[in-house]
Amino acid sequence: MPDTIDPSAPHGRDEHGNPLAPFGYTLDGRVKKDNRGAPQGRKSGARTTRTPRKRSASPSVTSTSRRDAQRREALLSLTEMFVVMPLAAMSAAPPIKTRLGKHADALGGDAVIISHYSPAVADSLIVLSQTKPGVLTWLDRMDEKAPYLMLANVGIQITKALVSNHMNPNPDLNAAGRTLAASRAAQMVETINAEAAANGIQPEDVAA
Repeated sequence: MPDTIDPSAPHGRDEHGNPLAPFGYTLDGRVKKDNRGAPQGRKSGARTTRTPRKRSASPSVTSTSRRDAQRREALLSLTEMFVVMPLAAMSAAPPIKTRLGKHADALGGDAVIISHYSPAVADSLIVLSQTKPGVLTWLDRMDEKAPYLMLANVGIQITKALVSNHMNPNPDLNAAGRTLAASRAAQMVETINAEAAANGIQPEDVAA
């Protein structure tokens, strides 16, 4: 028996050198006449084991660029600035409560719901923008307007606080304001006396 098997004649050759059973044998031991059917050693209809194909990784927020991370922060800030906070403020505004009734209280709940889900919405938009860049083009154009948005946000917050204080004055807040005024006056006096002492001026020198 040869040490190696001839790939072109795995079952040996006849006296004329022709391969024996070039297409192998059937399960019942007969010589196959052609190459149809299941290969030798495997039953017809048996399933082959396939190596699972690796799916290409879908875009995710965990693999985003620094630019996308900045976009996400911008989306969350804008949502908080122009949606969540205004809704929360309107829920406590007397004119809104008079007009909407119990629905005014629901505005506060709406603010909480939107704030809770806004990170997921921002993540979805970032992932979508990785295949459709035009989705957040408007956000990129807002970069140059960022200082104006910051000023607008500050103005909104100040206006909201002033209106709220006048519509529903808070005694503790107003008492704190009077304390603040007295504290500022005391600081001014202390600063002036320190400057006068540094220049050799005594209070009795300027007394009437």
